[in-house]
Amino acid sequence: MNHDKWEDGKIEDLLGKVPKIHDQRSKEDVLKRLKEDGLFDDEPLDSNASKTNQPKKFNWVPIAVSIAAIFLLAILVPSLMNRNILFDTAEESAVTTESSDTSNLQEEMKSKESTTEESEMSIMNTDTGDLRTAVYPEEVEGNTVFKLGLASDAADSLPVTVLIPNDIIQQDFGNAAPTGVELYNHYAPLFNESAIGFAEYHPYAGKITESGDQVIHTLPNDQQYDMATATLTTYYASLIDTFGNSYDEAAILNEEGSPFLFSEVGEPSEPIRLNSEMTQYNYFSFTQSDGSTYLVPNFREAFSTVEEAIAAMKEETNDIYQSVILEGIDFEITEENQVVTVRFTEEVDLDRFDQVQAMQMIEGILLTGASFGMNVQFENVVQTEWQGFDFLSPLPKPIGANEVPYWTVFQ
Repeated sequence: MNHDKWEDGKIEDLLGKVPKIHDQRSKEDVLKRLKEDGLFDDEPLDSNASKTNQPKKFNWVPIAVSIAAIFLLAILVPSLMNRNILFDTAEESAVTTESSDTSNLQEEMKSKESTTEESEMSIMNTDTGDLRTAVYPEEVEGNTVFKLGLASDAADSLPVTVLIPNDIIQQDFGNAAPTGVELYNHYAPLFNESAIGFAEYHPYAGKITESGDQVIHTLPNDQQYDMATATLTTYYASLIDTFGNSYDEAAILNEEGSPFLFSEVGEPSEPIRLNSEMTQYNYFSFTQSDGSTYLVPNFREAFSTVEEAIAAMKEETNDIYQSVILEGIDFEITEENQVVTVRFTEEVDLDRFDQVQAMQMIEGILLTGASFGMNVQFENVVQTEWQGFDFLSPLPKPIGANEVPYWTVFQ
């Protein structure tokens, strides 16, 4: 505070020592002089005019800030808009996906409910349809039986049976009944094996002819049926499945007319017996890679008696063929007058089981009996009639296994 007072006093003393300046001119002289100097040529200026006329230092900072702000807005606004659009789109997509998932879930649930209902109907109601897969004598009327041994996924032959309407037979052959060889040569090339999930195997390479009770296969020298043991086994079994219903033997010849020499065998081929003890099989369930199930011989294992063959159906000897005997089911087997009696040790209610599996058991035993030329009588079954079968009498002997509809393979 004292320092500030000293400064003020010192300043006043200094100002007091400054010489006084006096202008002796009158106001009129001063005004005149100013006019002569041209001071009043422009509009009068106020006391702040001198300050306004002085050049000013231009300040770029606010403008730069404004430009930067505008530029930033130009970048941020579209980005924010896009972000909102993306968010809205993602939200809409999520809603759509959720709606689609919900719809798919509902459809899947409906499908499962439908499948469950169908399965329950199949198990509980025996009147839903004929589940039989074999061909029986009453079906032959008005049709001609055509058989083929197809190459299965198990490197074996799988027998199938087709009923060809007789009006088609008449169109193709006239009034004369065709032989087994004539049927094969006409229809085997037309048979669409891929339509039911099999590799193309027919017609056989070479020529198929006949002589009496013998079918003759003349093979070309470049045949491929003996590329391996499995392929040769499939070929032999296929001849049995294809011609066993029409002929007693199959002779295999080369182009010169002599018995064919397979490299896998090492000696000239003997005629194959198409109906003998070596073709007495029992039947198991086999599933192709596409999920289709068939009743087939178990790797062509042959049995000397029908009792042995049916008894062996209880046991599975490999992972390829499955037993058709229902779990918990046991039975006794007797044979008399070409009729095999299968008596269940405990009363069997077939409606308590899956109907397809129950049918496989019944038909598997029927086909096994048929390979011995015998009918089968079932005893101790709750049902007297079931799926077209009358259990009060011996059941009809199947004519062929695994029926395939004509229009499925001939189109």
